[in-house]
Amino acid sequence: MSRPVVDVEIGNKRLNAVLDTGSRRSYIRREHANEFPKAPVEPFGVMLGGKTFKFKEVRIVTGFVKDTEGREYRFSERFFEVEDLGEENGKRIDLLLGAGILEDWGTIIDESVTPPRIDHRILRKGELVEL
Repeated sequence: MSRPVVDVEIGNKRLNAVLDTGSRRSYIRREHANEFPKAPVEPFGVMLGGKTFKFKEVRIVTGFVKDTEGREYRFSERFFEVEDLGEENGKRIDLLLGAGILEDWGTIIDESVTPPRIDHRILRKGELVEL
């Protein structure tokens, strides 16, 4: 089964973002990353798409994400910059939203329907719970 692809708006651009519950981190293609500020991180390496990437900084990306109902939510999150994220369902992927972000947003992916129904429950309710 393929991963769901959603629209994300960054600046005045509509980008394709894949929801990837198998990836802890989130990534952005380099051509879209340059407009966002960098922040240093402790250097580390990651295997992504069969390649090893080394990271020493993160981009702080701000934009809007939509759910299946068309509701739009503002976000500012950490994304690691990569050259390419490939394609999904014939669409070039600009962003990969990993499990960390999806968990923070309370994202529910209902794959019992086609295309999958996406609900960012915590963003929609505006109720964050800290334990």
